Amino acid sequence: MDDSLSDRAQWLRTRLDSANRAYHELDSPIIDDTEFDALFNELVLLEERHPELLVDSSPTQRIGGAPNKKFLSVKHSTPMLSLSNVFNTDSFFAFCDRIEKSNKNRQTELVIEPKLDGLAISLIYENNKLVRALTRGDGVNGEDVTENVKTIKEVPLVLTSEIPLNIEVRGEIYFEKVDFENLNTRQSQLGKKLFVNSRNAAAGTLRQIDPKITASRPLTICCYALVNANLIKNISRQSEALEFLRSVGFKTSDDMQLVTGRQRALAVFNDIEKRRKKLPYDIDGVVFKVNDLGLQESIGSIARAPRWATAFKFAPDEEITKILAIDVQVGRTGVLTPVARLEPVFVGGATITNATLHNMDEIMRKDVRVQDTVVVRRAGDVIPEVVSVILSERKSNSIPYEMPTNVPNRESLKKIAQLIHFCSRKAMNIDGLGDKLIEQFVSRKLVRDFADIYMLTESDLMALPRMGEKSARNLLGAINFSKNTTLPKLIFGLGINGVGEATAQSLSDVFTDLESLGKANIAELEEIPDIGPVVAGNISKWFSIPENKHLLDRLVEGGLVWPTPAKVIASDDQPSLTCIITGSFPGLSREQLKERLNTRGIRVVTSLSKNVDFLVAGDKAGSKLKKARELGLPILQEIDVKLLLDDEISTGELLSYRQ
Repeated sequence: MDDSLSDRAQWLRTRLDSANRAYHELDSPIIDDTEFDALFNELVLLEERHPELLVDSSPTQRIGGAPNKKFLSVKHSTPMLSLSNVFNTDSFFAFCDRIEKSNKNRQTELVIEPKLDGLAISLIYENNKLVRALTRGDGVNGEDVTENVKTIKEVPLVLTSEIPLNIEVRGEIYFEKVDFENLNTRQSQLGKKLFVNSRNAAAGTLRQIDPKITASRPLTICCYALVNANLIKNISRQSEALEFLRSVGFKTSDDMQLVTGRQRALAVFNDIEKRRKKLPYDIDGVVFKVNDLGLQESIGSIARAPRWATAFKFAPDEEITKILAIDVQVGRTGVLTPVARLEPVFVGGATITNATLHNMDEIMRKDVRVQDTVVVRRAGDVIPEVVSVILSERKSNSIPYEMPTNVPNRESLKKIAQLIHFCSRKAMNIDGLGDKLIEQFVSRKLVRDFADIYMLTESDLMALPRMGEKSARNLLGAINFSKNTTLPKLIFGLGINGVGEATAQSLSDVFTDLESLGKANIAELEEIPDIGPVVAGNISKWFSIPENKHLLDRLVEGGLVWPTPAKVIASDDQPSLTCIITGSFPGLSREQLKERLNTRGIRVVTSLSKNVDFLVAGDKAGSKLKKARELGLPILQEIDVKLLLDDEISTGELLSYRQ
């Protein structure tokens, strides 16, 4: 092949990448659209005629590759935490109080950004090249949507860095308002269903099986975090991390501000709220983060959210509508929940037809009745609720609502709710197995419990109304795909009262198999952070029921498998120990260190207590180090951990030496 062709292809890639960055990130075009299209088409033609010139990072690869059969679930190197929320000034000031207390009662520098209403994403680069993109998923495992993310022009396929970088960047994928409006206009012209709001449209677009569909819709991205930023030279603050991201090709928020003190922070919040409607993108609040990365580390995190950041949400949107009926839903634990059926009303970015009434006490407190005119509200992902009744609109023949004493088919409805929960995305994630199908399974007695799902046959499914051979095979494929799961997802899917995603993860961190979890007593369960006596009792009771033990056996017989972390048998030389980690470790993420300690039989927890045997202190260790010293705990430094992980010294010897 002529070297001039290779040189020309490289020049075209460089020119197009520069043009893309100038247009999408710097807002300063260097060539017009006609010239860009001509260069792009030349590169496409060159790569088609000479496939050996095609590279993964070529701008032409944004148009999308072959459709994915199924998105793979991949574990995050570091959990993707959610943000805690505050909804009023008092709660925001309480957040500031906690931050300042951790900062020796000094006013703290905060990074402030609008809270984009989109889909969180993690971008992983090796040697400056994008190699993987993951959705948040359950925070521990995300969906691999790399091919779809490559179609987003603002996502750099190759970083503009002179030195090779291996980094992980997190951000928000979303539609700008004008692009979302244009998308719905096109949907209407094609006679297709309109999207209710931009967030759902972004999520649906990113999860398209065919990347070409994603490429046809103008998604964009705003990056807000660099994982383990403090490991990069000259970065010790969040603002410096954002500046670094901009320097290597990422789009960050133009509306980011840096302030010190709660009053100035509140003033910025009020200003952004006033400008909300004029912004080119949808937001549902403002995010506040401690700027100092060392202080972030010392403040730490809870199960699913950092303590050093919060989202101050805007007041929920409210609208007026009418209650057409009040129905009663049966939850998976058998609890009855009244639900108002509403005249459809658009509120909080979505059309709602139902609103929770919580319980009978709440109905009586608000005096909610059928045919009442009511105020309803919805904010973000919050379930729509009835705020109040407009009594002046009430009819004279109105009568108080009474909860039914007998709900027909209550046990069947409870079973349906349990199965819906088990099959949901955050549990077993059985794609295509929705509420209506589950209702049919139960009514036809095809499914009595979770294990029966994995016993279904193609003939069972094809006997259902409107279920053809292709649909039956697709559903069976999704059921078989779900057999490869994780222990946290399975525990969460069991629907034990009080066991949410975070608790399921904590349980699987300690009890790495169902047998040991089933044998745990209440006292052992209460040792786990965030598990109190009530939830511990619920867990113990569930595993003590013979039918439930039989159910788990049948699930395993049905083919369910999940990875089990390696375990080390405790001995006199290698006792079973518990530790806590603080600070950072060069070349090793917190999650990687935790996994390696687990292989040595050492359980890593997040809260200091009398049950912790020692503390592992890395660079920029914070308040946990000080507290551990006050408690007289042995402190292991980076060199100690290296000796331990390289099997050059036993844990017992090391702790004896460090005591």
